[in-house]
Amino acid sequence: MVVIQTTLDLKSMTVLARATRKTLRWGSSTAVRLFACGVFVVELLLARLLLRVGDGRWILNLLLGLFMLGCVLWEDRFNGMMSLRQTPLNSRVVNATFQDSSYVQRTQAGEQWWPYGSIKAIVEAQDYFALLLGKNHGQIYDKKGFSWGDIDQFRELIQRKTGLKIQYVK
Repeated sequence: MVVIQTTLDLKSMTVLARATRKTLRWGSSTAVRLFACGVFVVELLLARLLLRVGDGRWILNLLLGLFMLGCVLWEDRFNGMMSLRQTPLNSRVVNATFQDSSYVQRTQAGEQWWPYGSIKAIVEAQDYFALLLGKNHGQIYDKKGFSWGDIDQFRELIQRKTGLKIQYVK
């Protein structure tokens, strides 16, 4: 048995968003990011052209290009912020107990039991583990939150119960 307590905050939700983007959403996210980079380049070229001909609207194109660049660079942070806003305040402190048959998450709002078979991907980041249940749903656990068991026991248990390999992301 392994017990982990995690407080959901912007940092943890950003890691969860990054883990989802780099694993389950990899194909669709890449296309959107390439499109946004293309728009950034076009906007910069238009801004340069308008500046050369003396049109005062070049600043608008520059700002739009910088906005698109910001969307690409801070996509995970923005998605994490939106996910955190959708998480009720009484569900932001999570106590998860991983047992042999299933695992349970307890918050002030209640508890949920999850079968290991619902996990689609396991991701390990520097400070967190993420269990991805789908492209739009995941759970994040702080490596510093172990109150029963340790990181190595958790790795062994979760891989054995799911049959999945742990994927590492930065």
